[in-house]
Amino acid sequence: MNNVSSSAVSSAPVAPAATPSASSAASHQLMQKGWATQLFAAELPQASAQLRAEMERALDAPMSAFERFRLTEVCRVLVMGLHNRWCRLSHKEEQVFSGDVALWQALWSHYSLSLRTLLDGDPELTPHKAFFLQQALFIGKQLRLIHALAHKPFPEKLWKEVHAYYRFSELMQCALENVTDKLLTSENRVSCYSTYVHTLLIDLANLPIMKPQEILWMDRWLPRLARKAQPVDTMTPQIGLFLETRLDSTQGGVLRARVKPSSDPSLRIADLNEIAKTLRRRRRHLITGETPSRVKLGEDISGDQATSLLAHLEAAWCPPDLSHVPDAPQFDDWETSSKA
Repeated sequence: MNNVSSSAVSSAPVAPAATPSASSAASHQLMQKGWATQLFAAELPQASAQLRAEMERALDAPMSAFERFRLTEVCRVLVMGLHNRWCRLSHKEEQVFSGDVALWQALWSHYSLSLRTLLDGDPELTPHKAFFLQQALFIGKQLRLIHALAHKPFPEKLWKEVHAYYRFSELMQCALENVTDKLLTSENRVSCYSTYVHTLLIDLANLPIMKPQEILWMDRWLPRLARKAQPVDTMTPQIGLFLETRLDSTQGGVLRARVKPSSDPSLRIADLNEIAKTLRRRRRHLITGETPSRVKLGEDISGDQATSLLAHLEAAWCPPDLSHVPDAPQFDDWETSSKA
């Protein structure tokens, strides 16, 4: 954990020189290395409660928008460290689930506090808009993951938050801008768009029949897989494999076999065909004798486990028959007219 923490903290943006009137975040206890060492030495429930209390205290501390942004990134590293400890336990136990969720929600409060400043064009924060919004979406993804591990439904209010942060990334014209997130062990290069797709795909993975370790492996693979999804013009009719979502929805996304032209301003569609090809290609490699580590699936999973999980994800995300999807008949009208 300490190695992850130090590399992630060192990647945080360097703050410009503080003005005499600005309050410095560096003096806050959260920024002290010795305090973090003591935190991770404590028992997990106490450490989580202590970190939440410090984050809540920091919400009221006066500081510039950029200083809060930098402090928030340090908090994110600390939260991720405790989350990794929570993941060694069963999220089906209410104390584990609620403890992990509370950490991430306390962290999300800092992003909510700084969001208005970003949208108002703060000159220090604006250059880091893609990094800021990707981090906020990462928290939404983490919350969806925790609910998946506990086999609990994702609350509608949290879906609203996820959709809203993605909408803000479009508004700030940075949805597709790549950033480096060193808290991801499998892939550092991500974007707001790929993190958003990552969250939607977790939701569509037929979670009730997955084991917790399978969910964690899937989450580890998704940063690289989600980058292969591409946004689709909602006004161009197409046939293929698509992920549809609406930014004003209280749910995740649905799979579609066709894109029917729509002027709905909240509609977003992603092409999943490259993801489908990647899943099938990796399965073929494993079947012909390649090891999971050689196909970038990790060293802590066997070939049989990886093959089985890839088959499960292909069935969940790339089904050959989408007739079960609600409202599918409306797409048949376009297909019929296009062949006329």
